[in-house]
Amino acid sequence: MGVRSYRIRAIPRRAFTEELIAGLHELSDRILPEDPAHFRVHAHTNEVVHVFEHGGVMVGYQFWRTAPLTLPGSRVILGGKLRVLPQHRRQALHLRSGLRFFLGCKLRHPFTRYYRVAIASLFGFVSITAALAEYRIFDPRPRPGDAEGVALRAAFARFAAESNFRIDPQSGLIFVDIGIAPETLAEYPQSYLDRPEARVYAQINPGWRHNRCDVGFWFRFTPRNMVSLVRRIRRARRAS
Repeated sequence: MGVRSYRIRAIPRRAFTEELIAGLHELSDRILPEDPAHFRVHAHTNEVVHVFEHGGVMVGYQFWRTAPLTLPGSRVILGGKLRVLPQHRRQALHLRSGLRFFLGCKLRHPFTRYYRVAIASLFGFVSITAALAEYRIFDPRPRPGDAEGVALRAAFARFAAESNFRIDPQSGLIFVDIGIAPETLAEYPQSYLDRPEARVYAQINPGWRHNRCDVGFWFRFTPRNMVSLVRRIRRARRAS
């Protein structure tokens, strides 16, 4: 099952159908159970969905969009609901998807600085941050003179409101009302939960198994991060 046999199909919001949304929700619900109406609201806040296919069958997906940022010449990239079936993980599909979306944005707007903003479960957090050289955890507390922090806090607040999420003003945890299926958790050995990235997540969100909250974080597409992402994608190709 090689990486080259996978296809990433981009479907813009104007082409979203009830059949597509139902299929995406059915796949998602097997991994992280979620109310269909809540799922539909989040889906339609996005510009495009990247559907991961293997042999013509959907095996995962990720939503994407951009949004304004109150910093000169800057925008945020928002990725929503990364879902991949267990047997198709470790193919770097989410990294390939994110890089493809970023490069498409950069091609259209070469002088714009992009910030990647994410709200992630433990699994999404590990899969993304393990491929990065540098990233920052979302901090909800204002700091005087920190224009970048103020802009990113506003972006997180807007993102959360559009998806009916709630941000705790003290901890920064984001209530997304999405649980973790016991079957999903059982697929991950203790060695996965002992990974440095998983330990960071558990320290920030100790009740992650049951509190239906996710962690926010962000990063820029710096040269260090671009090199790290490309290396991780190449390693996945060689391992497949």
